[in-house]
Amino acid sequence: MSVTAGIRRALAMALVVALGLTMVSQAGAGAVTKPKRPNIIFFLVDDMSADLLQYMDAVSGLAKQGTTFTDYYVSNSLCCPSRASTFTGQFPHNTGVETNKGSDRGGYQAFEKHESRTYAVSLDQAGYRTGYLGKYINEYPVGPDYKVPAGWDEWHVAAGGGYNEFRYELTRYIKEETAGPKPLDPSGGKYLVDVLGQRAADFIVRSREHAPGEPFFLQVSPFSPHSRVGSKPGDKEPRFPPARRDRPKTKWPAGQFPHGDCGGPDCNGIDVTALPAFDEDTADKPSWVRRGKIGPKLVKELRTDFRDRIRMVQSVDDMVERVMSTLTDEEKRNTYVIFTSDNGFHLGQHRLVRGKSTAYDHDVRVPLLVRRPAAGRHGDLVTGAIAQNVDLFATFLDLAGADPEVRDSRDGRSLLPLIQGHKVKGWRDAALIEHVKPDPKAPGEPDPDADSLKAGNSQPPTYTAVRTAGDLYVEYEGEPKPEYYNTVTDPHQESNDPDNARTAQLGKALDGLEGCGKPGSVDCWTAAHLS
Repeated sequence: MSVTAGIRRALAMALVVALGLTMVSQAGAGAVTKPKRPNIIFFLVDDMSADLLQYMDAVSGLAKQGTTFTDYYVSNSLCCPSRASTFTGQFPHNTGVETNKGSDRGGYQAFEKHESRTYAVSLDQAGYRTGYLGKYINEYPVGPDYKVPAGWDEWHVAAGGGYNEFRYELTRYIKEETAGPKPLDPSGGKYLVDVLGQRAADFIVRSREHAPGEPFFLQVSPFSPHSRVGSKPGDKEPRFPPARRDRPKTKWPAGQFPHGDCGGPDCNGIDVTALPAFDEDTADKPSWVRRGKIGPKLVKELRTDFRDRIRMVQSVDDMVERVMSTLTDEEKRNTYVIFTSDNGFHLGQHRLVRGKSTAYDHDVRVPLLVRRPAAGRHGDLVTGAIAQNVDLFATFLDLAGADPEVRDSRDGRSLLPLIQGHKVKGWRDAALIEHVKPDPKAPGEPDPDADSLKAGNSQPPTYTAVRTAGDLYVEYEGEPKPEYYNTVTDPHQESNDPDNARTAQLGKALDGLEGCGKPGSVDCWTAAHLS
């Protein structure tokens, strides 16, 4: 290189540096720093009815300096259709996922086509490190060559064995570490909820290592407090299997407390018969509900079931506390934590023995708690705005800063303004609830949500329903009259009033909602407004 050329290059470099410094100085003087995108932790439990929340200290604590949704409804009170709505932001009639089984218009077979359009894909594209743990979609195959759906950087999922909490296999895919072999781990006799808590904590630690400075999205979906599925000869496991430590000391295997751990209250002082509408007279109900009183033997079973479900959620509470304690102070200042369930559950209300799938509040109205980041808190907030699981897709994308056209392209809308305490003009008036009755003769493995009791027609027929701030209106296939409750004067849906004048308006609203989002039909957000 000539001396002249060297001088010219040096001068050019000096000019670049000078210009760069000038640009940095100007940017610092006038530009606004883009806010750091928050981390998101999403707990989605299985079959947790709202009556269990009072026994969970860590989960209830999320409402402190957080936001509680009092009127949050699932689109369908059956696991697989509800989860499909959560993943996609669409109602079951738009996802086509109607039951738990692939042979019956549901399950993983119906959902798989949606895996490229879940919030995981959008968050991954937005630069989030993503992790999924626990239960996924019914009939998702866990085997040596398991499939990791698009959008997930970590994948720790159990198949049907997870319902039993101790007999399962768990995938262990970590993109940065196990992309080749994709390990599959046996349970080793460890309680699944505890294992998920440890893996969730490990995910957070790994995210600091593999994606420093980048946000993460972590979804933890335990099977608890769902009932176990199947049994072996001599199996003495309870129908709802708590962790060993939470079982009564007098039972086998022995726990740590005389009557088990119910989160504070003595388990023996908790009685299922105190639940609202337990064993209520059903003479005014639609034909599929009507039945005689629950006998003493069955009441005893349900009492045990209820206490075991409370014992089960103690491990969920421990898991939430463990994950929260893993966050650093800096992470707590930039992390949203969302807790909810895929559906509720009934144990004797309206003489419905055990299960879900109804449009009654105990099955469709579930807790939704959101812990806001520690920075910029606004106290404990409570909102009565009608929210649904179809809103979570838009909410997660909103947190990630997605384009509004993409964020609002599905059936729901972002809950973020409500979470932050803002009043939202023109929010929805009505929630849509759907149910397609599963075919009990559909081939394949038994449905984990099938009712094992043969007493009466415990499964509702196919129906669609509208839930407003003051009404529940249901239309059943094969029933000549609708079902109607004024939920202000009758909050537990005990007095059916099918001839109420209000049913005409609600029936018209349901006509628009049940086909919303289909080609040639109104969009679902517009249809959710009664006026």
